[in-house]
Amino acid sequence: MLYKNLHNLPEPLLEDIVEGRCIPILGAGFSMNASLPKGYKMPLWNDLADCFIKQMKDYPSNTNPLDAISAFCHEYSRAKMIEQLRNFLNVDRANPGNAHLAFADLPFDTILTTNFDFLLERSYDIKRKPYCPIVDENQLTVSITKGVTRLMKIHGDLNHPSNLIATEEDYDTYIEKNPLLCTYISNLLISRTPVFIGYSFEDPDFRSLWQIIGARLGNLRRNAYTFAVEAKSSDIAKYERRGVKVINLDGKKAEYGEVFKDLFEELREYWLDKTAEKSTTSSEESLFELSLPRDSHTRLCMFSIPYELLSYYRSNIFPIFEKRGLTPITASDIIAPGDSIIAKISLLIDRSYLFVADVSSSIGISELNLALNKGKQVIIIKEKGNNFMMNSVSNLKIFDRPTNLNLKDTDQFVIELEGYISSLAKDRDHYFDEEPRRLLEKNEYKAAVIAVISLLEMELRQMIEAPSGAYSMRKLIALAVQNHYISQDKMQQIMEWIYKRNELVHTKGTIAQNMAKNIVNEVLEVIDKLKTNKNNGAKPNLPTLLIQPTT
Repeated sequence: MLYKNLHNLPEPLLEDIVEGRCIPILGAGFSMNASLPKGYKMPLWNDLADCFIKQMKDYPSNTNPLDAISAFCHEYSRAKMIEQLRNFLNVDRANPGNAHLAFADLPFDTILTTNFDFLLERSYDIKRKPYCPIVDENQLTVSITKGVTRLMKIHGDLNHPSNLIATEEDYDTYIEKNPLLCTYISNLLISRTPVFIGYSFEDPDFRSLWQIIGARLGNLRRNAYTFAVEAKSSDIAKYERRGVKVINLDGKKAEYGEVFKDLFEELREYWLDKTAEKSTTSSEESLFELSLPRDSHTRLCMFSIPYELLSYYRSNIFPIFEKRGLTPITASDIIAPGDSIIAKISLLIDRSYLFVADVSSSIGISELNLALNKGKQVIIIKEKGNNFMMNSVSNLKIFDRPTNLNLKDTDQFVIELEGYISSLAKDRDHYFDEEPRRLLEKNEYKAAVIAVISLLEMELRQMIEAPSGAYSMRKLIALAVQNHYISQDKMQQIMEWIYKRNELVHTKGTIAQNMAKNIVNEVLEVIDKLKTNKNNGAKPNLPTLLIQPTT
């Protein structure tokens, strides 16, 4: 996979990002990417000095922002200072720009920002991604649900005046008043690789923490990075002196927002591709589907269900989907690099054909919102009597299930769900039928072989309506041989193709173009014969499955 915008990022940094060992730190420069009405613009930190100086008589024009804000606060009150900050920062006018929205799509579990505005929160709201703003160190003691991003506003925000760090007094007493927060931030800077975005590194408290960590750890301190566009050599030298490496991105300063948008979009693709590549799963079928390229039509069906209902779903609901050629999977079925739950959820939603959410928990609802935002086909399952409502949304079906899953009332729920999945299969099958040849045309030879073997397995399972755990692939092929759908000679060849598929997935190997084309074409011939038999009303002799196949 080619990535056009990541060549400037060093491999160790990319590895830290994928492994969940990176902490992004956003400064005022990132807010410059906001969308504003004509005639307005977001100020940088130094621009705020001019904004406040203009509000005061006979005040020196060369004053730094901290002095200007402090003087204004002393002269006109803290309440008035906060009102002016809201106005200068365009809080009621600014909306997230493309760079903000692309950043919100990245599966970070923790983000630090010194910004007072609410552009990040609005970005997460638009993307329907769960997050928790943290503006007070007392919040650190509260457990946050897995899959929710911690948005740490380490200088507070304009909705929490008492936590706002804006004046000299605020800075002078920050560490003393926030010892737990400073310890928490220090731990993040010690254990993760910091990446500064839109950050001037002029914040005295943050610089103090960073230098203390450097003094204690010496050359064991992690490298820190900052992204820049057309950075001057003097700026690069300044960052280097402070222990921060500058990554100069391709592009022009006039295109700052688009440069970052493109970078974040590509970084997300890279992150999820590497997560898929390096992950292991609880089932071979899931691993085969995850190994396909991101734009493939996979058979994955992601389930978001409460832990206490998992056993019921695995026993009663998953087999319905498996019999129709789909591969049920949950986030807990994947062991991913860094085991980031947010990265796993993002990966599965992106790669799944269908999303199923049991909305009896808040987790299911938050993941449902992500799937809807991605335009996925969605099935909602709710308890009877639950007044859960959705606005008019396409690609969505709602089922009621009994509260007591031990009752026979569940039979009707299962029958209705099975009927719906069967109807979906008729509309869906042509995507899977065309996928191997589509991948061949794109020169995705490895993926084409994986897809065509999965297609063969799906066709065999649908012939006998068997879930994946009921019969192995070998037994399915033996059944086809015993019922004269496949010849005995062809069976041995098919097994060799399956071994080749397994080798491609487990060893990350490659396959030559001619071999891939031969396997795809011959397997599709076998599939056509199976479909002909099925269309002619052929019924497999299931008892013969008790006979072990020989090779």
